[in-house]
Amino acid sequence: INAEYMGVTQSQTMMRARLLRGAANHIPARAFLSRKEEFTHPEKGLLKQKVENTQMNMLMDPNNMSDMMKKNMLMIVPNMIIFPWISYFFSGFVIAKIPFPLTSRFRGMLQRGIELSTLDATFVTSVSIYFFVLFGLRGAFSLILGDNNEVDDAQLMQQQSQMAQGADMAKVFQAECENLDLVEHKWSVATAEQQLLAL
Repeated sequence: INAEYMGVTQSQTMMRARLLRGAANHIPARAFLSRKEEFTHPEKGLLKQKVENTQMNMLMDPNNMSDMMKKNMLMIVPNMIIFPWISYFFSGFVIAKIPFPLTSRFRGMLQRGIELSTLDATFVTSVSIYFFVLFGLRGAFSLILGDNNEVDDAQLMQQQSQMAQGADMAKVFQAECENLDLVEHKWSVATAEQQLLAL
């Protein structure tokens, strides 16, 4: 079984256990106890099974490493091509003025390509607009391509940092198992009429 499949299985098991813990009072006691037994049984429980560290396996998988490189290159290459072109053709141009006053500390951020200390800090150069548009397109990409698109730099960095940290799933499973054991079932539907009449 490959590491990606095991990682998805483990994350789905954790999600199901958390959903059971969160919705424990919305199902009958018998149903809750049978589901809880499925997760926490000492021998056959899903959270008690021996767990491999799939994060390290994924890091060692050459196919996964090449996929990460492809996703990174998807954003790096266009920026490497576009930025020199933008800075060559548009450096030194003032193209916008912000309608509210700013302090001189914003000058370095808003006036890239112009070295005038006398220019008001509210003027914005074309290179700065390029950066604002580039980083502002994240929302547009998520609208057009969906939330799980491969162009989302922040999501890529988050996934890579999680992989680098390598969460120990055995400890995570043990903690979730203990949390499930601590849940006291109190069926909320049994008192639903009283709660409704109290309103």
